[in-house]
Amino acid sequence: MTSQILQTAWAMVAASALLSGPALAQGTPAGPLPQVSPVPVIDERQGITVYDDNYFRAYGVVTARDMLERIPGMSGLFPAFGQPAEARRGLRSEKDQVLINGKRNTGKNTNVADYLERIPATQVLRIEVISGNVKEIDSAVSGRVVNIVLRTDKATGSGTFVAGFIFISTGQAHPTGQLSYSIETGPWSATMGVETRARLQPLDVNDKIVASNGATTGRLDEVRARDRQEYTGRARFGYAFPGGENLQFGFFKFYYPLKDTDTSRKFALTATGELPIFAIEDRTEGHDGKFELTSDYVKLFGSSSKFLGLAVYSHNSVVRDSQDFTLFQFGNQQTGGDARNEVRTEKILRGTIQTDVAANQQLELGVELAQTNLDKDLDFFSLVGGRRVDLRVFNSDTKIKENRVEVFSSYSWKPVPGLEIEPGLAGEFSWLDQNGRDVTESRKFKFAKPSLNVWYNITERDRAFVSLLRDVGQLTFEDFAASFIREDNEFVAGNPNLVPEKAWVFEVGNEYRLANDAGLLQLKGFYKRVSSVNDRVQLGPAFSGPGNLGNGIAYGVRLESSLKLAKLGLFDGVVGGTYLIQDSEVTDAFSGKKRRFGKQPKYEATFNYRHDIQSWGFSYGVEYTHFGPSIESDFGRFDRRTTGADGRFFVEKQLGRGLILRAFNGNAFKISNTRQRTLYATGQAAGRVTSIEYRDEKPSSFFGFRLRGTF
Repeated sequence: MTSQILQTAWAMVAASALLSGPALAQGTPAGPLPQVSPVPVIDERQGITVYDDNYFRAYGVVTARDMLERIPGMSGLFPAFGQPAEARRGLRSEKDQVLINGKRNTGKNTNVADYLERIPATQVLRIEVISGNVKEIDSAVSGRVVNIVLRTDKATGSGTFVAGFIFISTGQAHPTGQLSYSIETGPWSATMGVETRARLQPLDVNDKIVASNGATTGRLDEVRARDRQEYTGRARFGYAFPGGENLQFGFFKFYYPLKDTDTSRKFALTATGELPIFAIEDRTEGHDGKFELTSDYVKLFGSSSKFLGLAVYSHNSVVRDSQDFTLFQFGNQQTGGDARNEVRTEKILRGTIQTDVAANQQLELGVELAQTNLDKDLDFFSLVGGRRVDLRVFNSDTKIKENRVEVFSSYSWKPVPGLEIEPGLAGEFSWLDQNGRDVTESRKFKFAKPSLNVWYNITERDRAFVSLLRDVGQLTFEDFAASFIREDNEFVAGNPNLVPEKAWVFEVGNEYRLANDAGLLQLKGFYKRVSSVNDRVQLGPAFSGPGNLGNGIAYGVRLESSLKLAKLGLFDGVVGGTYLIQDSEVTDAFSGKKRRFGKQPKYEATFNYRHDIQSWGFSYGVEYTHFGPSIESDFGRFDRRTTGADGRFFVEKQLGRGLILRAFNGNAFKISNTRQRTLYATGQAAGRVTSIEYRDEKPSSFFGFRLRGTF
C-alpha cells in the first residue's frame, strides 16, 4: 500500500513536469514563466552583496529559505542532516547567522532553517549577504551573515502552509504539516506558526561476535522501532519606536512524545547449531519538551552609539519510563525497568554597548549574566519473584546550579580601506554547586578569553582572514550524574569533577568570489592546542565515565565551494559542497597510547545540487552527507565506527504562483553504519582481548510528498 501511494505521488510530479504554464492552476499567466537574468548589487569593498526581489521572481519562491537556496554559498546556513548542533555557552554563535531587519534571532532552541521556512517570500524586500565582521552577532571570522530585510512601507500580511505525508520502508506513514502567518503594519511586526513533523527512526542492528582466535561464537539481532511525531509552535512580535528604538518578544514551544520498542535476540554458535541465549524486549515511553521566551531591545544614542539588550528563559524536560521483558524461557515476563526525569532551565541577560570612538574605529563593551539549573533523577529496579527490588546506583540523582558572569570587549579598527583589525578580551566567572544523595560539591571557575581577528580584502573579490582566540567549551551537566546507554545496556558513572575543555584556536583562510556573482571558493585551516580534553576516563577500579584527559592537539583543513552555473554559461543550477579533513592527538586514559579525540570523524563531506527549469516551473536536486570513521575508548572496550553516506533526492513542480508540489526520497543509498568493538578481559591496559563484535546498522529509507504554498 505504501509503495502504491509513493508511486502515485512521484507520478503526479513527473506528469506535472511535462505540462506547460497554460495547463496549470487557475491564475497562472499564459505561456512559459518569464526568463530573467538577475544581477545582484555588489559592494565588494565592503563585502556586501544585495539581492532584491527581482532576483527571485522567475523561480516562484514561497519562503525566504527558497530564496536563499538560489544564492551561491548559502548552504552553510542549513546544517547537514545527521550533523549534531554545536553546544555553546550563553548566546555566543560562532557560526553563520541570520539577521532579520538587522536584528538577530535570539534563542537557545531556535533553528535558522525552520525560521526561514516561516517567512513568506512576499514579505522579503531584499537579502544582504555580508562577508566580514558584523557586531550584532559573534560570528566566526570565516562566517557569512545574511540580513533579510522585510517590507515595512505598507501594511502587508501573508502566510505559508505545508501539507504532506512521509512513508517509511518498514511500513509506517505519518503526516507532516505547517501553518504560519507574518504581518508588517507600520511599526508593528508579527510572525506566528505551528508545525508537526514525523520523526520515524526504525533501525535494524546485527552483531557478529568473534573470539580472540578468529572463530565466530555467536550473533545478536536487534530491531529498534521508532515511531514518533513532533509538534512545534512559535511566535515573534516586534515594535519599532520612533528614533531607532526596537523591541521584540519571542515564544517557542516544542513537544516530542515517543513510544519505542527495542527487541534483542542473542544466539551462541555451537557444534549442533545456534543456541538461543536470551530475547529481551525493551519498551520505552516518554516525551521531550522545550519552552522558551526571548526578548531583544535596541536603543540608538545619537548617530554613533547603540545599546543591545537580550534576555532568554528556556525550560527543557526529558521523561522516560522503560520496562524490560524476557520473550522466551520464562515467557513474556517483566524482569526490570528504569525511569529518567530531567529538567533543565536557563536564564540569560546580555547587554552590549557599541560606539564609534573615532573615524573607522568602534568599541564594544558588554556583560552577560546567566544561571543554569539541572534536576536529574535516574531510578532502576528489577523484579524478583514478582516483587520490585530497587537497585542502588551511585550518583543517579543530582541538582546542579551554575551562576555565570562574562564581561567582554572588542575594539574594531580600519586603518586603511579593506583592512579591519579587531582585538578582544573577555573574562568569565562562574560558581557551580552540585547536590545529591551521594555527591555534594561546590566549585569556582574563572577564564580569560583574549582574541584577535583580522580581515583583509586583497582585491575586490578576494578576502583573507586570520583569527587567534582562547575558547572555553560547554559543560554538559548531564555528565555530572550517572546515566544509562540503552543500546549497549551500560551504566556510565557521572563525574562531579568534570571541568570545561579549553583551547587556543588559530584559524587562517581565504575566500574568493567569482565575478558576476558566479560563486565562491573558501579554504581555511585550523590548529588547536587543547587542555582538559573531554573524553572517557577511569573513575574506579573497573568503571569509567566522562572526564578530562589532559592536553591534546587538533588540526585540519576545510574547503567550501558554491557555483551559480548559469553565470558560467551553463544551465540554471546551484552546486556546492564542503569537505573537512581533520586529525588530533591525545593520550588515552586506559591504554596510555596516543590516539585521536573520541567521536571526532576523520572527515566530513557534504554536497548539494539544485537545478531549476524556469520555463517549466520545475526543479530537482540532491543533498549528500558523509562522515568519516571515528573512535571511542573505554575501560574494557575500544570502538571503531563508520557512518555510511546518506543521500536525499527531490523533484518539485510549481502548480501556479505560490503553490509547489515536492516528492522526495531520503536515505536513498541505504548504506549501513558499522562498529567494530574490541572487548578486553581486565581492561585495555592488560591488552588481553576476549572477543570482537562487528556491528551492522541498517537505517530505513523513507519517501514522501508535500504541498506548500502561500496565502
